[in-house]
Amino acid sequence: MRLLLGAYALLLVYGSLYPFAWGAPPASLLAFLATPWPGHLDKGDVVQNLLVYMPFGLLVVVARGPRQPFGLALALAALAGTAISFGVEVVQQYLPARVPSLVDVAMNFTGSVIGAMLGALVRRDTLAGAGLLRWRDAWFRPGPLVNTGLVVLGLWFLSQTSPLVPSLDVAQLRHALGNLVRAASDAAAFQGGKLFVLLCYQAGLGLLLCALLQPGRPFIRLYCALTVAVCVAKLLVAGRVLSVEMILASALALPLLLVVRGASLQVLAGGAVALLAAGLTLYELLPSSAPPYAYGFNWVPFEGQMNGLNGFENILEFLWPTMAMACLARLAVPFHRQDACAVVGGIAVVLWVFVLEWLQLSIPGRFGDITQVTLAGLGWIVPWCVPMRLPALKHRGQAAICGSETRR
Repeated sequence: MRLLLGAYALLLVYGSLYPFAWGAPPASLLAFLATPWPGHLDKGDVVQNLLVYMPFGLLVVVARGPRQPFGLALALAALAGTAISFGVEVVQQYLPARVPSLVDVAMNFTGSVIGAMLGALVRRDTLAGAGLLRWRDAWFRPGPLVNTGLVVLGLWFLSQTSPLVPSLDVAQLRHALGNLVRAASDAAAFQGGKLFVLLCYQAGLGLLLCALLQPGRPFIRLYCALTVAVCVAKLLVAGRVLSVEMILASALALPLLLVVRGASLQVLAGGAVALLAAGLTLYELLPSSAPPYAYGFNWVPFEGQMNGLNGFENILEFLWPTMAMACLARLAVPFHRQDACAVVGGIAVVLWVFVLEWLQLSIPGRFGDITQVTLAGLGWIVPWCVPMRLPALKHRGQAAICGSETRR
């Protein structure tokens, strides 16, 4: 977890200082502190600054673990997030392309605090966390690896509903429903390729959920509840669109899930990996309605993801599929073969996604991006870094390996 926290902190610094076009600093490096607050705050910038620092605050609290009281972990997350943000703003004085602002520091501080408060939900020494974790223990298999699978489901949910800012305007809801009805009645607007991608994703996610659940739990009801929550959020969140293809894919996945819900963990994992891989492959090869790009393969990591919330959503949309595949593989593969699977699988995933990105050079409206290859590699690596055993102090006597069901 500390490794993941350090990697995310480095990513924050990288994104805040890109494109590294250095210039002469002003007379005072702290001059931005005296800049008056703008009369109007850009909503996109505010939400982006909050969202990118929320995972940092959450990771700090989780990394500190039960050995530190939650209050101290919360204060540490707030101080660390503020320190990184302030340091970045100072360095931005040397970057003419960046505009340092005290507003950014305030939003980054707020994002770190919100993320740290969310960390209370995954700690047993807080009232909210104790209640939530009791529910988690009753519904899902034990172990940190299963927790990683739940994180994957959370990343998918966030990718579908980001920036999680609902609109309370009834006219907005009426407009969203009207667009959905018009799309359903327009056969020319239907996209078969998009439907297949979403069907693979929905079925793969359903199998992942089934693999994480305790035996005997109402899997189909939980899958339907999660899907309905996403569809409703898409209607309420400004800037998100609920498509006909999403509704059809969620419904068409149900028969498959009903058939395989009693299968072994290996069958569930293998089917989910195959579905997710098929969905990601087709997603990468579908043409886009965007205008053709004048440049070829982008070799600068995260260059296209630094300019707004769309970039944040793109990172989430590409991170969770390979992370889900790695989590499923580790759940199903015997312990003595996991090292080989991690290395060989990681190389295969990186090469596979690189080929897909390279093929995009000949697809209308698409272009290759090394960022997607990087995200695929990161998504595969993270689940293999999760400790296999639960802390003995808190969970003595529990099954230590999530995949132990497969060896009974």
